[in-house]
Amino acid sequence: MKRKPGGHTARTDPATDRLFRTMRATVELVRDLDGRLSDDANVHLRAAALGVMTAYGELTGLPAPIQIIEGTK
Repeated sequence: MKRKPGGHTARTDPATDRLFRTMRATVELVRDLDGRLSDDANVHLRAAALGVMTAYGELTGLPAPIQIIEGTK
C-alpha cells in the first residue's frame, strides 16, 4: 500500500522546506552554543533564529513567535 505524504502542505515548496531546515538548525545552534558566546553574540544569534521563525510563520500561515509569546493572533 502506498503511503500518503504527510506534513504541512507549505513544506512541499522547496524554498519553504529549506527555510524549515534552516530554522531548525538555527534553533539547535542557539541551544548548543548557550554559554559559549558573549552576551552580545548570543543576542544576535537569538535574533537571527527569531527572524527565521517569523519568516517561516508568514509563509506557512502559522503564528509568529512574538504573537505566541504575547498571546495575540
